[in-house]
Amino acid sequence: MARVLRVFDFDDTLAKSVSYIYVNHKDGTETKMDPAEYAKYEPRPGDEYDFRDFNRMLNKPQVIKQNVNLLKKMLSSGDKKVTILTARALGFPVKYWFKKELGLNVYVVPLGNADPKAKADWIEKHIEKGYTDIAFMDDSIKNVKAVQRLQQKYPNVTIKSVLAVEHLSSEEKTELLENYISGQVQTYL
Repeated sequence: MARVLRVFDFDDTLAKSVSYIYVNHKDGTETKMDPAEYAKYEPRPGDEYDFRDFNRMLNKPQVIKQNVNLLKKMLSSGDKKVTILTARALGFPVKYWFKKELGLNVYVVPLGNADPKAKADWIEKHIEKGYTDIAFMDDSIKNVKAVQRLQQKYPNVTIKSVLAVEHLSSEEKTELLENYISGQVQTYL
């Protein structure tokens, strides 16, 4: 029998909050980005990241209903390990919000690392523990690709890595689809 793992990102996958990533550039300038902008950002040499907004309680979180409903469905099935895997350094604010606002007791793993490899490495450790049916949802195409690459290394494991697009505007969805069709974006919609 397959061991089942379901993994969700938090920011811009399950909820949107008022939180920014600050990028300090080598030339002394600073760029402020929301998680959706950061997910598409291509780093420049010398960039330093400041995630201070993610190290405190959630600021005005808004549920992404379709994905939270999927999370609820996964949590109601006792035969799956369900995890919220976040780049945030602190898991408590996410866990507290889910319990207080939605009445859900969720398992949150804070990585304290925004590198896509960190999420892929966490999932790979679970493959090594015997999980053979894995689904991962994230708003970052970089994270989705990093996890999907595990399929090549583990051909006997079912890995479905899904890009969360529910938070995108119609124009952003159209652009993503056009880029996907033209081959500029390789993802699993």
